[in-house]
Amino acid sequence: MHQLKTFWRLVRPFWMQSTGRTGARLLLLAVIGLSLSTVWFSVRLNTWNGAFFNAIQAMDGGTIYPLLLEFIAIVAAFVFVLVYADWLRKKLVIEWRRWMTEDLLGRWLSADGRHYRLQLAGLEPDNPDQRIAEDVRLLIESSLTLVISFLRSLLTIVSFVTILWTLSGTLEWTMFGTEWALPGYMVWTCIGYTLVATGLTHVIGRPLMKLNFEQQRREADFRTSLFDIRRHGESIAGLGAEEAEQARLRASFERIVGNWRSLMNRERDLAFFTVGFGQVTQLVPIFFALPKFLSGAIQLGGLMQIRIAFQQVASAIGWFIYAYRDIAEWSATVDRLAGFEAALSAPLPGSCVRQGEHVAACGLVRSKTGEPLLEDLRLGAEPGRLTVVRGASGIGKTTLLRALAGFWPWVEGHLENRPGAVWLTQRTWLAPMPLRELLAYPHGADAVSRSGCEAALRDAGLERLVPLLDEDEPRSWMNTLSGGEQQRVLFARLLLARPAAVLMDETTSGLDDALAVRLLTLLRERLPDTTFLLVSHQPAVHRIADRLYDLGERA
Repeated sequence: MHQLKTFWRLVRPFWMQSTGRTGARLLLLAVIGLSLSTVWFSVRLNTWNGAFFNAIQAMDGGTIYPLLLEFIAIVAAFVFVLVYADWLRKKLVIEWRRWMTEDLLGRWLSADGRHYRLQLAGLEPDNPDQRIAEDVRLLIESSLTLVISFLRSLLTIVSFVTILWTLSGTLEWTMFGTEWALPGYMVWTCIGYTLVATGLTHVIGRPLMKLNFEQQRREADFRTSLFDIRRHGESIAGLGAEEAEQARLRASFERIVGNWRSLMNRERDLAFFTVGFGQVTQLVPIFFALPKFLSGAIQLGGLMQIRIAFQQVASAIGWFIYAYRDIAEWSATVDRLAGFEAALSAPLPGSCVRQGEHVAACGLVRSKTGEPLLEDLRLGAEPGRLTVVRGASGIGKTTLLRALAGFWPWVEGHLENRPGAVWLTQRTWLAPMPLRELLAYPHGADAVSRSGCEAALRDAGLERLVPLLDEDEPRSWMNTLSGGEQQRVLFARLLLARPAAVLMDETTSGLDDALAVRLLTLLRERLPDTTFLLVSHQPAVHRIADRLYDLGERA
């Protein structure tokens, strides 16, 4: 019940709170309606089986051939309904998935940088990319499959119990001198047989939920490690660290293997039971109905109808048996998405930065554990001037910029930043996109003119990229541009965007001193209303600073 409540909390916004969901609701009704109509076809085929095998027993050729034509018509309609039910289901899946993906993306990549704040606070769930890209799809597909199969099982029970009750008649016997009678004895046999099997299935398969959850997590960790190899391939090759990375990846994969073995052993035990249950179920109804057939109480067609009806009812009542593995995977998916959703909704420390006309910091900056990091801080930067911060590695220069950008709440004192300020971090990110979009990022390509882009590229010393402005195909800039060229793209962006303030963390580290000085001087001249605060270790940059702050050594 807890899982169902959690599931409803995850999907309720799509079905109940969002607008324009009438089409999705109608699609759901159509999918359920068509899927449930297959039960009618099963009932019809059961009736057909009775008539067909009775005709065979009587060797009635005049009846057999028309029944064969009837069978073709039933199957043709059955196939049509099945195909369209599946097609409509897929249409619903993609519409539901699109909405849920956009909702999670919007909350994860929110304007307040929640994705980054979760990382800093240590609250980010593992592998958020898997949650959005894979778990959303798994949740929707498995939920629809389980709901439809469950409803179909309920309707099957209602439809075939009546048939089975009528065909089985009353079982009479004498025991201890008393006559006993059990109406619809095949129905009670089927219910008892299936309930016992369901209980045993739960006992055998219960550990699967936890094992499936752990398997998904370990698989995602391994994929992340492989992605890191591609991302940092140059550093790994430069250090000759291939063997070390192989060892790390092997250890990660061994964790997959260990859990997989536990999973496959448990699934083996469950399969022994479920497969055996399925095979025995084919013989149980014949075994119990055989005395009535041999006594002449029912014909061959009646025996076949009892067999099919028993199997249908047993399968429907035993839905839990056959769906147990799917339920276990569904439950693990619900838990993973619920954890991600909880992180997106969790309260986070707010920004302590006040919007103003200046960039300033005064007070104490602490680490996440509460230890003093920067004490007695006094820093200010004015528009049109280049303010440079220097200090020993690890003293907290990046943390200072983080705090001014509004992402570091562990501050006591006064922080001020200008509206519309941007923060350029040490790690450059150039998304794969056409060059003009790249220069306008994070705004659309229409935000900049071609002539403006060309001028900015030339000012940044990237003349060779000018011909690429007319291309519409995305390029992998992180792989095609050197580190210094990537930083020059950032300068070209600044010339185009003209932000109110720029916080730069080692943004010239990939440039030689002469080029760094030229570009910083150009920014100061072209953007007289912009406030520049730069962290740098380059003495040449220190010499051109309008104001230089030395944070000194760590206390």
